[in-house]
Amino acid sequence: MARAAEAVRRALAQAESPLLSLRRDAIPGFVELLGRARRLFDTDGSVRDDASPALRDARAALRRRRAEVSRRLGRILEDRRDFVGDAVVVLRNDRYCLPVLATARSRVPGIVHDRSGSGQTVFVEPLEVIEANNELALLAGQERREVESLLAAFGSEVLAVAGDLEEAVEQMAALDALEAKVEFGEAAGGRIVELSADGGWTLSSARHPLLDPKLASVRGRALGETRPARPIVPLELDLPADRRLLAVSGPNAGGKTVVLKTAGLFSLMAQAGLPLPCGPGTRVPVFRAVRAEIGDAQEILAGRSTFSSSMETLSAILAQAGPGMLALIDEIGGSTDPEEGSALAIAFLEEYLSRGGRAIVTTHFSALKNFAAARPDSISAAMEFDEESGRPNYRLHPGLSGRSRAISVAREQGLPEKVLARAREILGEAWRRREEQEAEAEAALARLRGSERELEREREEARRETEKLGRERERRAAEHAKMLEEGLAGFERARRDLERRVEREIEAIRREASRRAEASAEKVLERAEAALPAEPVIEEAREEVLARTRELAAGERARVHGTRTEGVVLSLDHESAWLDVSGKRMRFARTQLEPSGAGPPRKRGPAHPAGKLRAPLRPEPVTAATLEVNVIGRRVEDALPEIEKSLDAALLAGATHLRVVHGHGTGRLREAVREHFREHPAVASLRAADPRDGGNGATLLELK
Repeated sequence: MARAAEAVRRALAQAESPLLSLRRDAIPGFVELLGRARRLFDTDGSVRDDASPALRDARAALRRRRAEVSRRLGRILEDRRDFVGDAVVVLRNDRYCLPVLATARSRVPGIVHDRSGSGQTVFVEPLEVIEANNELALLAGQERREVESLLAAFGSEVLAVAGDLEEAVEQMAALDALEAKVEFGEAAGGRIVELSADGGWTLSSARHPLLDPKLASVRGRALGETRPARPIVPLELDLPADRRLLAVSGPNAGGKTVVLKTAGLFSLMAQAGLPLPCGPGTRVPVFRAVRAEIGDAQEILAGRSTFSSSMETLSAILAQAGPGMLALIDEIGGSTDPEEGSALAIAFLEEYLSRGGRAIVTTHFSALKNFAAARPDSISAAMEFDEESGRPNYRLHPGLSGRSRAISVAREQGLPEKVLARAREILGEAWRRREEQEAEAEAALARLRGSERELEREREEARRETEKLGRERERRAAEHAKMLEEGLAGFERARRDLERRVEREIEAIRREASRRAEASAEKVLERAEAALPAEPVIEEAREEVLARTRELAAGERARVHGTRTEGVVLSLDHESAWLDVSGKRMRFARTQLEPSGAGPPRKRGPAHPAGKLRAPLRPEPVTAATLEVNVIGRRVEDALPEIEKSLDAALLAGATHLRVVHGHGTGRLREAVREHFREHPAVASLRAADPRDGGNGATLLELK
């Protein structure tokens, strides 16, 4: 038990639940006791040799003496093999002996300790080993006394923690009960229900554990049940707190007793903290005691009939009646004359209810049904019956009085129609009229249930239609968004394709002669303008770039357009130029540069075959005049370096703002640009451009 308690403590130490931590702390610890046990006992439960120095020495001496005795007996066996029955050493009366043939007993001097069952062999302790056996006996006694001393000391330690062991047993039993509750709840798909403070009683989809198909495997393990699981009709019950009596009526085998047992059992299970096999909304009251009178309690030998036993039980229930008491009574007042039984049942219930108790009873008595229907603190309920099939439906309907339907049940069980007709004749006209009235009430109830089912069906259809319309709206919205996205993506692809075609044609033109190159470039630009008339980048490239790029040559001074930054041109090609600016070698896009000095550009021949060409259609790098870089249509990995280069040039030119034109598109490029420059060391802040400057299609960077 101590070992089990420590194992449970270790397991609970790994749990993160505060409640389980409290459970762990409530279990006493036995670390010292278990450590002592490990030092004292071996894995097989025997006392270890090293449990004490005295025991170690005693057992070592025993082993040496046994080895010596074994050697002596072995020599005797070799010398007198003809007189020995079996060549083995045996132990008789804790002394080592030799099996000697009875006919040769005198040939082996010694003490006879025993005889074999056949009488052919005697077990002789030879004289040569008597003294050795005596020493063995003394050593064995010494070893035994030492073991007894160790066990007595350990027993005292166990007795000292007996209270802790008992507490550990109780705590682990409580944990076992909690685990059983959890396993039961998982098997039943149960839930912890509400304990109603006002005494109201609501059962939703309640399933008796002995009938619930989900618990068939549990019943098989616990009760040996072998019958196959069958579907059941869950119980629905709503009993307000002011209704202290529920009288259930209906046909035999219609489920009246199951209602009574389920209600009582659920209250007890809930108060025990067990999950209940039921639906949401279930709540049960708390009772200080539950008393039941269910089944046949007759005792033939004691001279007690079913009725007398029932009356004895009802007397005991009435004696304990009071607030917080629940009585479950099946077929109250039965097993006797119906009139007398009805009178006794009504009188009992009047007195019981006057004392403050609550009760659920089943009955076939019309007088008792009327009694329950007439009282404001009581309610009558009927079990549903299917007239077409002649079988009960096991559904409870509060507010109705159920018919016993004895004749219908008798017909279902095969009683001849002649007998049934005679029974109706005996019952008379009053019974027939009452049956017709109850049948009309049940038919009205059936129509009401049909209307409720139809209304529920219409509600379900409306719900499904609403969900369908919602899904259709979501689908159309998704399609619309997809069309917009695909349209914008298609436009961007077309624009990028056009830019690539323009660049390829311009590159081809540069390889031609100067005269043809200029004319061809003008035609290409005209086609680009016709294809994208709204793009300001092409117009600016056409008007501004041509005037600047023709005048550059190596060795001359050049200025960054729109700034005061200038230097000596070291080298240049179609795309870029290297300048010596104050002793620093810097690279600029050729379209950023213009000849240094005031006045119009000088007329001179081009320094490069492409000097007379118009600028290629590329996003315009930033200048102090425009403070803008256009990266529309670029991939993120291409656009960010281009913007970085333009940012460096803007900082060098002393600019305070840079506008990045990235377009709307899918928004991916915009978000990438803003995410990249939001924490940039050279950027103080950023925001979307003003509506007149592109709105959310451009980002304005404020430079530090």
